[in-house]
Amino acid sequence: MSLIVHSSEKAFEKLILEKFNLLLNVFDFNPNKIYPYKIEVNIVDSLKDFLDIFKEGKNSNPPDYVVGFAANNGRIFILNKKLFNERGHAESEFENVIVHELCHIFLRRILDPKHTLIWIEEGICQYLAFKDYNFSFSKQIDFRKLETKEDWRENHAYRQSAAFFKFLSEKYGFEKIIEFIKLIKKKSEYEAFNEIFDNFEEVQEMFFKSLKLKNENKTSSRHSLQSKS
Repeated sequence: MSLIVHSSEKAFEKLILEKFNLLLNVFDFNPNKIYPYKIEVNIVDSLKDFLDIFKEGKNSNPPDYVVGFAANNGRIFILNKKLFNERGHAESEFENVIVHELCHIFLRRILDPKHTLIWIEEGICQYLAFKDYNFSFSKQIDFRKLETKEDWRENHAYRQSAAFFKFLSEKYGFEKIIEFIKLIKKKSEYEAFNEIFDNFEEVQEMFFKSLKLKNENKTSSRHSLQSKS
């Protein structure tokens, strides 16, 4: 794949190229086996322009939090980080957003012409972009209820989906996630999951139980500290 960057600042071009090369290695990407489409990254210096581009590209109004998106034609649009605070984001998240949007394109190129379930795509992108973060959330949703864009618009389960892939990476190893992605090309998502990891329902249950245990341990710690005071 070739990378084209449109930006008014050279520093952005260097950063995007760095993340692009990083993801080539992360995904074990073989350009000889995948059609060499280009990826075009556009840093938009105007909030109004960004919102207009989103509306035209997605045929819908952007959610309040959106500062970047990957179109189906391999083009990425990211708001200049100097405007991030106008959308409720810290400038420091700019690098994370770059990785998230590039991940979308990499996944689509690997799976082309197939499209995967939205919780898988968003979960992997969010995990790779923010993998050092603590993905805390209060509401647990069965992943089978997060498979479509309609499901996602209702729940926006970015943190849960990212936390699940963090759980898989820690339990089975990150290389298994890459194997899983590539196997989706040949099999259904849940068939691929069962083959690479374990039974999906059982793994999902383990994941939710691990979250419960973490919360219980935090509560126990607070109680013990309070009892000593």
